[in-house]
Amino acid sequence: MEKREFNALVNAFEHAYDALSAKVREIGSAELSFVPPIADAWSINEHLVHLLDADCNLVLRIRGAVAEPGRDVPVWNQEAWRAKNNYAASDGLFSLDLAVSLRKFLAESLRTLDDATREAAAIVHPEKGPLTLAEVLKIYTGHADTHYKYLIRNLEAFARR
Repeated sequence: MEKREFNALVNAFEHAYDALSAKVREIGSAELSFVPPIADAWSINEHLVHLLDADCNLVLRIRGAVAEPGRDVPVWNQEAWRAKNNYAASDGLFSLDLAVSLRKFLAESLRTLDDATREAAAIVHPEKGPLTLAEVLKIYTGHADTHYKYLIRNLEAFARR
């Protein structure tokens, strides 16, 4: 991948939470904690805490991909993390702020990579197999969109209650 294209991907990754962040700043605590009557649904607050945990895991994946290309990475059970780490009692807005900061940190680091290091960076995921650095960034850029859709779903369910 050309450096210009890679940097555009890094920018999209860094700013993937912008719309979500703006939306959650408009809602109150009742909306944040509301769990829609849908099987396995999470509150918006829980989604925000999950984003932080996902990005904490991502720091190890991306920095590991750069430092140790081809390294194996673990899978993490998001349901166990949510339940055992009591996401409902955590501060989702603060968690989102931390996740945004982690993405800024990663983006700044990724922009400094030379071409050879950038192209060699890769991980091996136990379920997805080998992934390049660019593929990992694309997955996590899309991760924000997935959770934005859950946020909208929850807000619509809250309005209908």
